[in-house]
Amino acid sequence: MKHPSVADAIAKTWSLDFTLQLDREDAAFLAGIHTWLAINRDPTLDEDQLRIIYRIVSEVARSDPSSSAQRATNAIARLREQRLMVRTDTAGIIRGGEYSLSRMGNAIAEWFGEQEGLTRKSLEIIMTQIRAGLGQIRVAAEAGGDDDHWESQVSGPLKLTVAQLIEGIERRQQGMDVQQEQIRERIEAMLEENWFEAVVSCENLLGTTSEALQELHKVLMHEIEGMSAVLSEIEDLCEKNSRVESAEAVDHVRRQIERIGAWGENRFATWSEYYQNVHEFIRSVISVDPDRAVRTRLRDAIKAYGRPVLWYLNVADQAPSIHLRTDSEDRPNQWAERTLKPIEDQIEEAGVVLLPLERIGEEISQKLRTSGRVELLDILSGLLPDHSFDEVYTLAGELAEFLIRQGVPLPLQDDSWHALGKGIEIQALTVRQGRF
Repeated sequence: MKHPSVADAIAKTWSLDFTLQLDREDAAFLAGIHTWLAINRDPTLDEDQLRIIYRIVSEVARSDPSSSAQRATNAIARLREQRLMVRTDTAGIIRGGEYSLSRMGNAIAEWFGEQEGLTRKSLEIIMTQIRAGLGQIRVAAEAGGDDDHWESQVSGPLKLTVAQLIEGIERRQQGMDVQQEQIRERIEAMLEENWFEAVVSCENLLGTTSEALQELHKVLMHEIEGMSAVLSEIEDLCEKNSRVESAEAVDHVRRQIERIGAWGENRFATWSEYYQNVHEFIRSVISVDPDRAVRTRLRDAIKAYGRPVLWYLNVADQAPSIHLRTDSEDRPNQWAERTLKPIEDQIEEAGVVLLPLERIGEEISQKLRTSGRVELLDILSGLLPDHSFDEVYTLAGELAEFLIRQGVPLPLQDDSWHALGKGIEIQALTVRQGRF
């Protein structure tokens, strides 16, 4: 079965100079005609019956009854001009004619009336019928025969029976697409109107729909795999017997089945992504802001964008860190020198000499308890007259570590360095009584 190219289809349709316009009343009128034909034996309607149907449309639309007859005449003319309804009699214009819907009119009316979604039960029933039909076609292809046999037993069933069953699945898929869109709109409306109260209902609706789609996806994948294998066997038999038309019919059915499978894959993936997005929105937006306070302020801020708005940022008051010294100029390194005594002299004096920190440690601790705070610079300044430069230089580091262990260092108010005598500079360090 050869299909026209996209360019050919576009060119042909363009050359028809066809325009389709249906307002609400014409659509309802078309649906009413289709239903009338479906429940009555006659395949046609006369003008009186059409006017009866349009009177119902006029009542539903609450239109002016006095103009109903003229509007019915105009509506009939519009449906005929757009080839949605055709006149089936040959009486001309002498008397009222008989009318029926065209193929396009029937298709549109069926779309209005048949929004049946695809369910697992309906899918399994149709798939069973397709498998049975393909099994019979395979048997006929294995038996072989003349041209009439291949046309009536292989090509014909593939083009009509199997293809129509697959089209039935596609119609239900389209109906399910409409249902999915309605579910998304319903979830959006529920969250917009009830916000936090609608979370449980939305989650239940999402879960039910996800389970249904997952079941359909499993059935589709399983059935399509089996039908594809049978189609391959039929195609091999067609090629073996040089039956080109039958092989083309097999290829057409295969494309339809692949389209059904692609639909299932796409809808399952799309709904899974939507499912995750809704749950992420519930978790990160609705649960965090159940009273819509943040949402309302954000919406108002966006509306007021461009106008002067005062924004504030509240942060905790954090004490500044103690900075290490940063030299602003190059200074020559000065090395402290110590006079080393012979090891014998040190052994003799070790037992009686106390280290400088041991001599003043208790005094400093007592001052910290009494006054509540001490400063490193004051302590070293008091030691300088009685101690050498080398002793004060060595004692500065030990004393700073000792003070930090005894209390809590206060944040620096001034990070400058202070000269201590002529050979040393020190940064201020103040310690208060207490523990971290």
